[in-house]
Amino acid sequence: MPLAPDTPLQFVKGVGQGRAAALEAAGLTTVRDLLFFFPFRYEDRRHPTRIADLGRRIDTPVLLRGRVTSAHAGVTRFKRMRIFEAVLDDGTGSVKLIWFNQAYLAEQIQRGDRLSVYGAPRSSGYRALSIESPDWEKFEGDEDDEGAIVPIYSKVGNLQPKFVRRLVATALEALPQLSDPLSDDLRARLGVTDLPTAIRALHQPPELDDAFLRQRSPAHLRVILQEFFTLQLALRVRRVAEEVAKKSRTIRVDDELREEVRRILPFQLTGAQKRVLREIADDLQSDRPMYRLLQGDVGSGKTIVALIAAVLMIRNGHQVALLAPTEILVEQHYQRIRQLLDQSGIVLARATGSMVAGERRTLLAGLRTGYIQLVVGTHALLEERVTFQSLGLAIVDEQHRFGVEQRQKLFAKGELPDILVMTATPIPRSLALAIYGDLELSVIDELPPGRQRIKTVVRASHEVERVYDFIDSEIDAGAQTYIVYPIIEESEKTNLKPLSQGFASMQQRFPNRRVAMLHGRMKSDEKDAVMQRFKRGEIDILVATTVIEVGIDVPNASMMLIVDADRFGLSQLHQLRGRVGRGERKSYCVLVHDDTIAGEARDRLLAFERSRDGFDVAEQDLQIRGPGEFLGTRQSGAMRFRFGNIVRDYDLMEKARDLAIAVTAESLPRAEETARALLGMPVPEATERD
Repeated sequence: MPLAPDTPLQFVKGVGQGRAAALEAAGLTTVRDLLFFFPFRYEDRRHPTRIADLGRRIDTPVLLRGRVTSAHAGVTRFKRMRIFEAVLDDGTGSVKLIWFNQAYLAEQIQRGDRLSVYGAPRSSGYRALSIESPDWEKFEGDEDDEGAIVPIYSKVGNLQPKFVRRLVATALEALPQLSDPLSDDLRARLGVTDLPTAIRALHQPPELDDAFLRQRSPAHLRVILQEFFTLQLALRVRRVAEEVAKKSRTIRVDDELREEVRRILPFQLTGAQKRVLREIADDLQSDRPMYRLLQGDVGSGKTIVALIAAVLMIRNGHQVALLAPTEILVEQHYQRIRQLLDQSGIVLARATGSMVAGERRTLLAGLRTGYIQLVVGTHALLEERVTFQSLGLAIVDEQHRFGVEQRQKLFAKGELPDILVMTATPIPRSLALAIYGDLELSVIDELPPGRQRIKTVVRASHEVERVYDFIDSEIDAGAQTYIVYPIIEESEKTNLKPLSQGFASMQQRFPNRRVAMLHGRMKSDEKDAVMQRFKRGEIDILVATTVIEVGIDVPNASMMLIVDADRFGLSQLHQLRGRVGRGERKSYCVLVHDDTIAGEARDRLLAFERSRDGFDVAEQDLQIRGPGEFLGTRQSGAMRFRFGNIVRDYDLMEKARDLAIAVTAESLPRAEETARALLGMPVPEATERD
């Protein structure tokens, strides 16, 4: 009976129950899963290198085959590290193989074994060569792989690599029965080959040419564009489906309303703010729901733009909800908005998880009857019992801290409410396109006049006493200081300096200063009390974790010291830096790193020292850390691309998005059917060895 894509692996010859369990643990349950279990690299075993020729291949990865002539585990003389060493001989010479902290290899590699190894040889003394941490597998010498291009797959439990290769090769028999989720028309418009042809080429490449090694072969482009198109089509289908019904409300913006807005404004809007406000006003007056992402660097004035949008909605008889990730940020928004709307008569409320029962009842009744016109809250706003009389606008602050599902919960609380999501984390357009493909993008790329430029410097830990002296002088001049640590308590797994220890040492170093501590594990009322004291100038030095990263606004704070700065992402450093420079004082940000920091990490901090623009910082950060780490979360399925790289392949993402827009415009039912077919395909996970 021929194999089919849906055949369970336990029924494939040679698998059985035990191996099926190991495969299932790796997410492989059907033949279809194996077809999408792509190799992470390839070995060209047609041309193995002779050990005698390695002198010309120093520091270049090579493939070697030979017999193990000695093998033993030991401990290094100086750092007392556990190592396993073996000597490989191919008849033309020998090379030492070294693995660190992998003493268990003594049970797997023994004298007399034939090995195939892949790694970069280095000179380790007079005419001696070694390879550190090479990839390896036992080589029997009579297997079919000799003289071929061999796919190397990620490890699957305790299954032998050779077995996994042969199992995948068997699975390829099912390719003729694999349906292609992209029609001939869509393949032509994307410019890609059919799926079975691409899959076979990825498992059994005829050649390892430059395009293939750069993941630019027709087979790679097929997978990249399919995954990008799947993401963009799913986002677009959902967006269009929500737009089918037109908004029943009518928003009018007349001269009287414009005059009220001018009275509320504490300062003149920048050109960028005016441009973005026009885009938002056009959306509010449209008969389609607004889905807009508002991006702006730290201090660019996003909140005032969102507040103006809220006033436009409220004066047209509808309610507005502002969702923020923390109670500290909710309190700050609430106080700032209350100050600006003081003479407006608009009824404002806040919603947090720490409300007492009486406050909660009053809030729920006020929202239900429409008495409360603007509410600022945390996740508490998403509870089922929270209902609105007429929610017209939902504003989500720090969007990357909320999932799509949470945004949809807020959307469901009104009749096609307009959605405005904001982020102070500058997201490069390439990443914004990947994560927020269903949103229109507005960018405030201009800072308000008078905004202080922050002097940023990098210092090693042995120079920190000079920094402390400078902090003393700043406090003498009336300023306040943040000192940020990456973790709260000491851990055996890290040598980072903990907040608790830092707080004690700061109290000792600054005995005549008022020093307080702030971190995320504190109760909400405790955190609020500390922040209010800091705002009132009753605290000179606030020792904190990154809980202060978002939205904290203390104009008198002009000094930011970040300890173990190399352990933060560049965008997070930029957010922290943005907590100072918010008043009239000259402001400073000092990045302190350990004296033993690696050169590459220090270069990254020095690049940040020179950079002032948040979008430049974000682009660097995205390329260094990748999208998952950049966002500080791996919740987005959009990041699970097997070959696609949203920085490198930005042009392909745009191509996929343009086609998704066109397909949904041509026929929503057809787009929905295609999206279902694409979403039903396996999504190969990237592995640690990718």
